[in-house]
Amino acid sequence: MFELFDNMKKKKTRLIVQRGIENIALKVDDIALIYTENKLVFVVAKDERKYLCDKTLSELETILDNTVFFRANRQYIINVEYIRGFKTYEKVKLQVDLTFSLNSHRIIISQETAPHFKKWIYEA
Repeated sequence: MFELFDNMKKKKTRLIVQRGIENIALKVDDIALIYTENKLVFVVAKDERKYLCDKTLSELETILDNTVFFRANRQYIINVEYIRGFKTYEKVKLQVDLTFSLNSHRIIISQETAPHFKKWIYEA
């Protein structure tokens, strides 16, 4: 009987992130983007503040709600609520535009992942 409850793991509603020496319980709903750079994982909140996270993108992918978050590529996980739109890139890939500008980030979805992304975003 208890095994049934073990299989029904609830998705996280908060994620513990760091800003300086402070640990912050950030609401998952407030997360716009998660990315990795130089082996560090950063979480960007809806107010565009950046936090450090001690989990890998793969770990985060398993604990976040996959109806809200999408693993765009090896570097990015994006929240559907902060996607402005997407367009074709290099004929077969997709480029995702967010509702805020991260000047140094271009989120590209590969040809292999593009059909999954389109299905996910149309069903969101």
